[in-house]
Parts: sequence; C-alpha cells; structure tokens
Amino acid sequence: LGSMAEMLMLCNEAIRRRPKCPSAAPTRRLSAKPLGLEYMADRLDIDDPLLGYAVRSTRGELQGFVTATTFTNWQKTFRWDSTHEAATAHDVDEVERAYDHDGSLGRDLEKCIRLGDPWNEGIVWPRVAEISLLGALGCGRLLVSLIVERLRTMAATGKYNYDYVVLQATDNSIPFYESMGFVRVGAIVEDPAPGKDAPPKGVGGAPPAPCFVSSPVEQYWVKKQGGEVVR
Repeated sequence: LGSMAEMLMLCNEAIRRRPKCPSAAPTRRLSAKPLGLEYMADRLDIDDPLLGYAVRSTRGELQGFVTATTFTNWQKTFRWDSTHEAATAHDVDEVERAYDHDGSLGRDLEKCIRLGDPWNEGIVWPRVAEISLLGALGCGRLLVSLIVERLRTMAATGKYNYDYVVLQATDNSIPFYESMGFVRVGAIVEDPAPGKDAPPKGVGGAPPAPCFVSSPVEQYWVKKQGGEVVR
C-alpha cells in the first residue's frame, strides 16, 4: 500500500472532492471526518488475516485502497439486533435508508459462531468478514466489488468461511454502500458500567439501567488503547 502518509492524503483528498460530486445527496450532512492515521495504522497492524487491493495510476500515484479481515469485536455484550430502538438512535437524515426492517438479517448474523476473549484476541466471527479500510478517488466501486468477490470465492479454512460481509459506514459513504447492496443492521452493545466488569448497585441495591449504544467502533478504539469509554 505504500506509506501511511500517502493513504492519509488520499482520504483527505477524497473528502475534499466529495461536495463537488454531482451524485452527492444535497440533504445529507457532510460531517464525517476522513480515516485517521492512527486508526489506519492500528487496523493494518492488528487485522488478521489482512486482505486487500490497491489501485495506482500509470505514474505510480495511489488512487485507492481497500482492506478486509475477519470481523472481531471487543465487547462481551455485543450483538446483532436490528429491532432494538438504539439501532437507529443516531439516524438524523430524512433520507430513506436501506435497512434490515424485519430484523431477519440481524438474527442470521447473531446465529453465526463466534469465539475468543474480549480482553485479549477479541471475539472472532469466522463466518463474518469486515471491510475495514476503504479510500478511493473514483475507483471505490471497483475496489469494493473486487474485495467482495474475493471474500465470496475464498476457500474455507479452519479460521474462516465467510457467509457475510459487514462494514462501518460514515455519514458520507452511506449512499455509496447502499448503492452496492449493503443494508443497515443494528450492532448493539449493552454497557451497564463502562470500563467495569461488575456494575455498581443502584438505588435500593438494584442494578442500574443498562446503557445501549449502536456504534461499537468508538468503544473498540479506546479499549484497544487502554483508555476508558467517554460519552
């Protein structure tokens, strides 16, 4: 893929060009930041297996990159649940979205085998692949198609046998991924006491009401850095 600085500059340039794109929805907030250097470095260092493609111009300039791996989470209470109210708690756009309305896709994902320790290697989902990084200047559709096809045709091993592909979409990228057939699925974490395994007692000795969040990536990041979840 070349240098991390090259990848970062490509992501910044993609965001800079985004408002000028005729296909950009005028009502959608362009608030998402480009991929950060630390996040990209962390994914390239930790993701295992690490699969990917890169596109370069005839002059050798990076035009796009995509990576994929086996989906892993670091929360004991993580689950796929499209019917939970928190699954759409952060949706603010009035644009109709492709969504797992009946919850069937979420239920199928939740049935997938998973194994591991959330405090060490993470909870690994060997039947679920994740597109972890994507940055492109006009070749994003090609890169996603290539990586999905590769994941679909990979021979099964003792570590993975993919049936599903998931990803975390920014506000800016939602229309792009929906145009390629991706559907919004609820990713729920029940966190009764952030940063602690045993929740404190509430009023009258009862446990406090759990807090639900629908975007586990922030918790994943701070936990990997040894920090605390901040809301």
